[in-house]
Amino acid sequence: MLLNVKQRLLLLNILPSEGTYDVLKIVRDQQALLSFTEEEHMRFKIQRQGEMFAWDESADVSMEIRIGEVAATVIKRALRQLNEEGQLKMEFLPLYEHFVEGEDWALDSDAAKATSENGAEPTPIRPDEVVEPRPTSEVIGSRPSAEGAEPKA
Repeated sequence: MLLNVKQRLLLLNILPSEGTYDVLKIVRDQQALLSFTEEEHMRFKIQRQGEMFAWDESADVSMEIRIGEVAATVIKRALRQLNEEGQLKMEFLPLYEHFVEGEDWALDSDAAKATSENGAEPTPIRPDEVVEPRPTSEVIGSRPSAEGAEPKA
């Protein structure tokens, strides 16, 4: 999925810090994918100003960031919770519409321009058919067992 600096920061901000072991491992991996490299920090001139971040918007380029099925579900849940609590902010609208309402990044919208490079096609998060949520163990293969534990038959 093509994401610009602002969208990456917004997604990093809503990923949960609590949950099950399986989900938190996926969240940690997603945080690593959304985070900025040292080179990106220098290129975008990212600076923390109090509780906010500032960056050189003229250098902002959308990056292809892989968002897995479980991570997308976690993001969707977080956006829904913000909405239900009346805490959804204007800058989250394109993300909410995409993750929760299933809208593709429309190529003629401001959100698409901010998330597309040189006319690249948007990558939908979910396919045309409705996909039912699956247990984490089903998505990642199995539940991890404690080191040295006997496998269950």
